[in-house]
Amino acid sequence: MEHAYHRLIEADDAIVPILIKAYRTEADPAVRATLVEIIWQHRVPETISFLSEALDDNHPEVWKNAVDGFVTLGSASAIHMLESAKQRMQTDNQANSVRIDWIDGAIQQIRTGSFA
Repeated sequence: MEHAYHRLIEADDAIVPILIKAYRTEADPAVRATLVEIIWQHRVPETISFLSEALDDNHPEVWKNAVDGFVTLGSASAIHMLESAKQRMQTDNQANSVRIDWIDGAIQQIRTGSFA
């Protein structure tokens, strides 16, 4: 499995749309989390909208990997998408408080350039 993981990270960026499609049909949250990580490891700016989608996943390992991807990309677009997601979550319900805390932390990391 680890060999496949590294091969997918090292693959040409043309693989990213295929991985996104696989994410959308995958039932196993652990596999979805791994796919999210592989996708952001490609560091393709166009994946920001996908990361926003993954941020809405109900499984913590998936949305936490999406947050990590936003921090890694570290762009103004990433901050904008995170702020939009945060606003959306704040109006939905309080069940998202942990996720909102993670988003706040990610925004802070991007703004200060302190990537852990």
